[in-house]
Amino acid sequence: MLAVEIQPVLYAVIFLLGLCFGSFFNVAVYRWPKEDRKEREWIITPSHCPHCQSKIRWFDNIPLVSYAVLRGRCRACGAPIHWRYPAIELGTALLWLTTAWLVATVGLGNVGRDELTYWHFLFAIIFASLYFLTCVIDFQTSLIPDEITIAHFVAAWAFMLVCHGATISPGWLASVIGMFVLSLFFLVLWYFGGMGLGDVLLAVGFGVLFGWQLVIVVGFVGILLGGAVAVAVIIWLTARGKYKRGIPIPFGPYLAIAAFICLFWGQNLLDWYMGFLKPSGAVTAMLGGL
Repeated sequence: MLAVEIQPVLYAVIFLLGLCFGSFFNVAVYRWPKEDRKEREWIITPSHCPHCQSKIRWFDNIPLVSYAVLRGRCRACGAPIHWRYPAIELGTALLWLTTAWLVATVGLGNVGRDELTYWHFLFAIIFASLYFLTCVIDFQTSLIPDEITIAHFVAAWAFMLVCHGATISPGWLASVIGMFVLSLFFLVLWYFGGMGLGDVLLAVGFGVLFGWQLVIVVGFVGILLGGAVAVAVIIWLTARGKYKRGIPIPFGPYLAIAAFICLFWGQNLLDWYMGFLKPSGAVTAMLGGL
């Protein structure tokens, strides 16, 4: 039994809010990787057409609707509007809707359904949004902006504080240890040129959110996903005669997808894996204590 009930009208509100925030995420995707963070231009500068620099008026900035009315072209200069803009708006709305539904039906790892509050829904949507931005920006630029890694780290500790006693991580000690478990491993890979620093910083936040046990699951799932895609890309490029050694493949998106999966099924994956190992009662008790 859920501690809170999500009515259909609330799902509709979540979808509409997702559309609105998706419009803002378009700004983040376009500006965060390229603008000077010290200037904070992405906050100060109004939305404008990237072709003619004309300011976009409010009625031309309504998520999905304006794109359809304008038929995908700028009102001022007639230049085509990239399909990415409505796709991110709709994608964000569907992601928020899916996340809320998963929290209500599946729950969060280590959090009983009778322990769920509206805070859990809010934080799950925040984390899902950050993972979504990670996927889009890292795929396009091979960068994970500091705005994402810092926001994720702060949100993870806020989640631990606000939802204390009903969190994915078993406790404060598990989160503190978790900050270093995966990130130190990634730091070694970064030192040898095998990973970006953004992945390392993202892993620090993962450790806070998931604790030291589940953050290993996040890393393992991320490596499996990234490795599978990398092999598929290599085979595809080789078949077309275009493969070259050293082609960079962003790893952040696969970490983000793995983290989203582990928000809901991380504990199930860990239990499934531990079932093969069949640890002794003493070892199980020791791990559970952390």
